[in-house]
Amino acid sequence: MKRCLRKLLVGVLLAAVCSAVPAETANVAVELAVGEMVAPASSAIVRDGRLLIAAQFAVSHLGYAREDGYKAVTLKVFGHVLLLRDGAAVCSYDGEELELDVPAVMVDGELYCPAKVLLQPFGAVVKKVAEGQFRIDAPGAHIRDIRQGSHNESVRVVIDLSEAAPFRCRLQAGAVVVLIPVRADGQGRRNLLRQLQFSEELVPTVTESHDKGWAQVHISHFSSEPPKVFTLGEPARIAIDLMRPEPLGKPQLVPTPERPSFPKQIEGVKWRSCSFGSERGPIQAWMLIVDPHDTDIIIRPALARDTIRKRQTVKRIAERECAYAAVNGGFFAPRGDPLGMLVIDGEWIATPLHQRAVLGFGGDGKAQIHNVSFDGWVKFERVGKLPVEGINRGHEGAHGIVVYTPRWGELLLGSRYKTRIVVRGGVVEAVLQQGQAAEVPVDGYVLSGVGQYANKLRDVEVGERVDLHNETNAPWPDLVHAVGGGPRLLKNGQMGMDVYDERFRSDVRGGARPRTAAGIDKDGNLILLVVDSINKGMTLTDLARIMGKLGAVEAMNLDGGGSSTFVIAGREMNQPSDGVARSVSNAIVIIDRKSVAAAVKGK
Repeated sequence: MKRCLRKLLVGVLLAAVCSAVPAETANVAVELAVGEMVAPASSAIVRDGRLLIAAQFAVSHLGYAREDGYKAVTLKVFGHVLLLRDGAAVCSYDGEELELDVPAVMVDGELYCPAKVLLQPFGAVVKKVAEGQFRIDAPGAHIRDIRQGSHNESVRVVIDLSEAAPFRCRLQAGAVVVLIPVRADGQGRRNLLRQLQFSEELVPTVTESHDKGWAQVHISHFSSEPPKVFTLGEPARIAIDLMRPEPLGKPQLVPTPERPSFPKQIEGVKWRSCSFGSERGPIQAWMLIVDPHDTDIIIRPALARDTIRKRQTVKRIAERECAYAAVNGGFFAPRGDPLGMLVIDGEWIATPLHQRAVLGFGGDGKAQIHNVSFDGWVKFERVGKLPVEGINRGHEGAHGIVVYTPRWGELLLGSRYKTRIVVRGGVVEAVLQQGQAAEVPVDGYVLSGVGQYANKLRDVEVGERVDLHNETNAPWPDLVHAVGGGPRLLKNGQMGMDVYDERFRSDVRGGARPRTAAGIDKDGNLILLVVDSINKGMTLTDLARIMGKLGAVEAMNLDGGGSSTFVIAGREMNQPSDGVARSVSNAIVIIDRKSVAAAVKGK
């Protein structure tokens, strides 16, 4: 049967004809010919007569997942990975170089990508129907099945497709709506309606309806957490993860080691509320001063869960860690992946990003702030020494090696363009190719090679000894804990935001918003400050000045906005800008050994 094509119309809003100035860019509006989904005028541009689509439009209307780099973006959909860079005539497509008909271009901080390569995973094509007008012919798909899987922490809804197709996801109160262009079924029907009932209370109902060439999958749920939407390939699937609420547990009449009873103040830790004047009115903040030299005090970062793709509120993290105090930590992706360095008890969980500022602690407990990059390598008996580009993250370039530890999760999905090496106890246990998935051993890790390094890893033999070395550049000896953030606020008592290019977007650096900062005073004390959402928070420049007034000689910014949280003795003190406490990837916790010991003794 001949495949039907759904037509997506792209119309130019400008009166001028694009071909008159072929080297220039022109804004266009992207409108789907079916349904009533209209994108902003900045969603596409025309350059040299060819259509380029904003990376954000690829996320909102085509179903891509997005990871930003410096003047580059990584886009993922249905098992395909595209890496595009500003001005580059080639891109990385599933680990191989692909020549572009027009380079990607950065405009006002957004990367516009050639439509031709963005539509390739769907088998779609761009056609010019008039001067300055384009049409995208995108094949539809059959929805083969909608199924549900239950896990300890989440419920997953999976939409099985006959093939990859562009889709749009809308998040509503208590619902996720997925819109997919579809072909007629085997009997030629297009208008279908069915309701699926599941025994799972968190996601009891899924309704599938078809109208005018579109399928709408309406997923009703009772999760308070933002859903996680992603795609899988071979076969094509759309997956939606909905997190279960935290169990409340039974009330405890006697303090336990998990929930110690804290006094209002403890030795070695001082905290207080602060108020600073500004043109917007008084700004509320909360401050901790911690003595790292006090042997009864432990300062360290803590993950939300055992693996990186999970989130919890700072209060929950503090309760689990038996912490007296806690603030939010570093930046993270929507699903929880740390965006920056994270080391806990000497275990490398995530590597530095763009030489951004890092707060770290050595074996002596001394706090330090440095701007560092990653300097890692792996050495085999036969292949020799090879560089490592990162830990527990996606490949950034067309050639490289990434390490995946148990913090990533139990399984690393296969990719036909990558070679995977399973290492257990320092010995190669398996060499996997041709898209084979790799189980991450609890006492080891998996190496993933792409491009020329995929070829090098193919020469590794099972049974070889492997030596993995993780280090920073500049070297940071005896590093025990570290959490990344940025930008640097103070360096040797002077303004530090322009000392390093930490590659933050202008919208991150600018504007007043709730903030969290870490600083070190001349005596080595750690200063943690959370700026409340009252009167819109504080600019980074003001934050640097305030940290200086509080006595800091070294200081850095941490994650902010809705993530900014200040917890003391189990109580959230600040007012979250989201209205409720945001779930975060990691936190900085302050643990009092005496309080925990007293709780154990009391039990």
